[in-house]
Amino acid sequence: MKTAPPYGITQRFRVAVDGIDLGGWKSCKGMNVSFKHKFHYEGGIYDGPAAVLPEHLEYQAITLERAMSATESPKVQKWLKDVSQLWMEDPTGGTYLGTTATITLLDATCTETVAVWGLRNVFPAKWSGPSLDAMGSASVALESLELVHQGFL
Repeated sequence: MKTAPPYGITQRFRVAVDGIDLGGWKSCKGMNVSFKHKFHYEGGIYDGPAAVLPEHLEYQAITLERAMSATESPKVQKWLKDVSQLWMEDPTGGTYLGTTATITLLDATCTETVAVWGLRNVFPAKWSGPSLDAMGSASVALESLELVHQGFL
């Protein structure tokens, strides 16, 4: 019988970027794609468009969120630091052309993979750390990571 991994049921999404395991996350929002299209009308056809023409696919940015941890949060910071250094070396972005990432959904016991999405040309868009309050806020210190990408289909 398999035993549950240490990240538990609250972190059912595992994320890896270019093989770097960024750990478990409690939520993954924005996993969607819109199929953009254009209606084509012709004279003499009055009950609707003559054709629906495909234009492009549009992927929303993905936002990951979790409680900060001493073992997994530094991995994200290191990846962001490495990316920012590449961007500073070449401000045109030529050095950092995006990367690949995988988001793995685990079952309720966190022992079996339910689904895996492979993202292409991934860029970090935003990282947010916790709001800190020394006057007694009992909230959990959360971090979020927003990734933009060119698709998972």
